[in-house]
Parts: sequence; C-alpha cells; structure tokens
Amino acid sequence: MEKPQKIWNRKFILLFITNLLVLAAFYASIPIIPVYCQEIGITGSKVGVVLTAMSVATILFRPIAGYLLDNFNRYRVYLVFLALFCLSFPAFIAFPLFGALIVVRLYMGAVYSVCGSATMTLASDVLPVRKITEGISRFAFTISIGMAVGPYVGIQVQNNMNSKASFLTIFGITVAAFICVACCRIRYPKVERKKFSLKDSIYKPAFPFMLNMMFLMIPYGAVIAYSSILAQEKELTSVLPYFYIFLVIGMLLSKLTTQKMIDAGKHRVLVYISLIILIATMVSYLFLETGAHLLIAGFFFGIGYGILQPLFQSFVTGTTPAPQRGVANATYMLSYDIGIGIGSLLMGCLQETIGLSAGFGWTAVAYIIGGIVYICYVDRYYQTLKNPPEHV
Repeated sequence: MEKPQKIWNRKFILLFITNLLVLAAFYASIPIIPVYCQEIGITGSKVGVVLTAMSVATILFRPIAGYLLDNFNRYRVYLVFLALFCLSFPAFIAFPLFGALIVVRLYMGAVYSVCGSATMTLASDVLPVRKITEGISRFAFTISIGMAVGPYVGIQVQNNMNSKASFLTIFGITVAAFICVACCRIRYPKVERKKFSLKDSIYKPAFPFMLNMMFLMIPYGAVIAYSSILAQEKELTSVLPYFYIFLVIGMLLSKLTTQKMIDAGKHRVLVYISLIILIATMVSYLFLETGAHLLIAGFFFGIGYGILQPLFQSFVTGTTPAPQRGVANATYMLSYDIGIGIGSLLMGCLQETIGLSAGFGWTAVAYIIGGIVYICYVDRYYQTLKNPPEHV
C-alpha cells in the first residue's frame, strides 16, 4: 500500500469529503423522517419505533462491521456498503408503510455501522505512521461538521420541498460520496481471515475511550433530538436553522484555534476547557428564552464538540495497530450510537416530568460524569498506551 508523506494527500482529501457527505446525508434525514411518517399516517409512538429501529441495528451490527473491516479488503467492503447505504433513502419512498419503514431503518442501521467505521479506518491507512494521530484529529472533524450541517440541510430542504423530493436530494448527496470514494482506489494486500468471534469483535483497548465518550454524547443526543420541539415551545422556530449554522461556526473556530495545541499533545487542558464550556452551555438552557440565547448556546456547543470529538478519535486511532483499526473504530463508534440513543430516550422522559429546559440543564450531569472518568482513568490510560514502558 502507498505510504504518503503528508497529511493532505489526494486519497485523504477524497475520504474527508466522502465522510462529510455521508454524515451530512444521514443527519439531514433525522428531521425529515418524523414529518414523512406523519404525512403517510404514522403517528405517536409508532414514529419513535421507526426512529429507534436504526439505533438498535447500528449497535448490534457494529461488532460485525469491525470484523468485516479487519478480515476483508477494507476498501471494497466500504464501496459495497456505501452503495447499499445510498439505496436506503429511495427505499423510504418505495415502501411507505409502518412495518416496511421499520425494516428500512434496520437495514439502514446495519449498513451505516460499516460505513461509519470504515472511513475513519481507511483514512488512518492512507496516512504516514508518524502523522496518524495528527491526521485523524483533522479527519474526525468531519463528524462534528456532518452532525451539525446535516440537520440544518434537512430542515431547509423539508421547508422548501416535499418529503419525497427531500429523500431524493439526500440520495444525490450519498451518490456524490460514493463517486468520491470510488476515485480513491486504495490497494490492500491479502488478509489472513479469522473466524468471527463475538469476543474478538470488541477491541478492549478502545473500550475506556468508548465509555468516556458515551457519557459526553448523551447531551448531544438530547439537543439534536429535541431542539426543534424546544424551539416550538419558546416560539423560536424561525431561529432554529441558524442554531446549526452557529454550531458549525463554533466547531470551525475551535478547530482553527486549538489544532496547534492538539498537535503539541496538550490534550488534558483541552478536555477540561471543552467540558467547562459544555457544562455552562447546558445549564444555561434553564434560562433560555430568546433567539440570541439559542444561537449563543449553539456556538459554544460547537466549540465544545469541535474539540472533544476529534480529540477522542485521535486517542483511539493513534494507539491502535493498523490490523486492528477496523474493530477499534467500530468499538469506539458505539459511544455515539449508545450516547445519542440514551440522550434521546432520557429527554423523552424528562420532557414529561420536568420539561425540556430543565431537562437540557440536567443533562450537564453526564459531562460531569464523563469528566470524572477522564480525570480518574482515561487520561492516564491514554498516556500509557501512547508511551508504553520500556522493558529491559
């Protein structure tokens, strides 16, 4: 396989664009699906079932995704599953029935679990060994931007087009992603295949990072799932699309201002700063009443996650040997699946008991727990993996 001498080589750039498009398409569909369900007569708890089906499939299929990426040609695996992912969006139009949509969402979750793990793994494979941590911290920024731009695109498309046209638009975005990755043509040597084992499908060294990020993603899941409802309650619906713009601006600013610190290895201080910002942001939801406050919250939310998401991804990829990166990334990405799922479920309960504003504020507890886990264990654990003791 080719050994590039710099981070921003052609293959890395194509994979960067691919991942950004895939994530934007996926998160653009989130605000569209509930509206589409209502249009075809699916209401109430049934909408929740359709939405949750994908999370369940993604969590269950992640271990298989890791096995496929480490025991088959990673590039070909990604091409196949990205093509399958593209087909999930026209499937929403082709099968407008409750049971069929559950199947579509289960299918979508299974193929997305492979796509989500594959791009990060492929990106690390086209980087020089000494540049992996630095390169992946940049590549992981596609996650932050995709998760912010996607809902904005979804809301805007939904407001200006019907649901069927929206799904076709997202389908077009995924096709563009497929064309980008098809131009990479990454070559891999033959892999010695092992039998699938559930025990080996979890990469244990990545588990502490996964557990830590799981807590940090709980408030994110709450915000993404319930910001539109909160905006309706506060009569701030017209401001909501700009919330995501400010979220992206915050992420971009954090990336531009902290990348040198990340490259210099000043991880600890960055985690502390981002957690303080995020805790203050979520607590401020207790007093949210104006559009300006919502936009400021989006900006600081973006700054916090613009630091944390690339940082933790670099922890995982930078300490994992190349042959195990597929299963390591699949293990780590469970933090997003589980954390966002818990956040959405938790806010559903808190909405009925204490209301959304108070519920958002209380999710800051998850940051405190995540911070304790990082301070007491994960920071020291990462330093041990990064600088293993020399044996005499």
